[in-house]
Amino acid sequence: MAVLCLIVVVVASMTMAIQSVWTRTSARSEQSRAARQGLESIASRLSQATLNPYWVVAKDASGNPVRYERKSDLRFLSGPGTATTSLAVAGGGSALFFQAPTGFSSQNAAALDSGLNTWGYYIEYGPDTSYRPPFLAPPKMPVKYRFRLIEFTDPSDLLSIFKYTSGNGSYTGHDWYSTLLATASNRRVLAENIVALVVLPRLSGIEDPTGVALAPGYLYDSTDTKADPKLNPRHQLPPIVDLAVVAIDEKSANRLNWGSTPPDFGAGNLFLDPAKMDADLETLRKNIEAQHLSARVFRTSVPISAARWSTEQTN
Repeated sequence: MAVLCLIVVVVASMTMAIQSVWTRTSARSEQSRAARQGLESIASRLSQATLNPYWVVAKDASGNPVRYERKSDLRFLSGPGTATTSLAVAGGGSALFFQAPTGFSSQNAAALDSGLNTWGYYIEYGPDTSYRPPFLAPPKMPVKYRFRLIEFTDPSDLLSIFKYTSGNGSYTGHDWYSTLLATASNRRVLAENIVALVVLPRLSGIEDPTGVALAPGYLYDSTDTKADPKLNPRHQLPPIVDLAVVAIDEKSANRLNWGSTPPDFGAGNLFLDPAKMDADLETLRKNIEAQHLSARVFRTSVPISAARWSTEQTN
């Protein structure tokens, strides 16, 4: 009987240990799948980004032609959420907005080949009520607060960018996406439990070994004019964009039972200097794990095929 009891205890302990490992592995696998799918979706759209630039003759004060200038009615904008969108971007990091010829239409049965869309990506924190079908509204199902990676789009048949930029070469506003964001339409959740999105546009390693000169403070705006032509983003796409997301697993998020106030992971002091991007990602991961959560960082680099970076531009 003693031997039998010992065997039962050993088998039970092994079963519990295997179940615990299986639970952790499943959670991390789901975490990895969701984060990688979100990154792949952003990378797929971003690689097709375009500004469709054209050239015009610039004139001096007397009306005499002096040079050609690059112009574009399209836009590319990335940087800290406070600088790029009126929405509070949860978790720290960046927001990203651009146009790409992806042909997405507001009509479910219609696809417009190579039609332009505005795409946007950012992190939000909030309840899941707006993403549920009506029959699952509270109190039938408890409200669940989560970090979410959001994808926003402006359909080709409703595209509003030209309303602001066509014939208005001096326009540098953000209405081309912020007005639509305020309506909370045409957006979907790419992945839950993504705590931060970090976007860093940069030049190639040959042109800029530091990798941080092009977007100081992470901000890149294709309407900016810089004195240095080698770093002038005016109507130009960045050749390469580094993307990173920080993800936690659903098991950890369920255990903490968050409320309407997002948890503080200390991100407010992070992602201010691109030179510290690696260190800031690691700090954020450690801050999250200090709250007994499982956190992982996922990264990729996206070359933009339509980028034709020019160091001769002076406009």
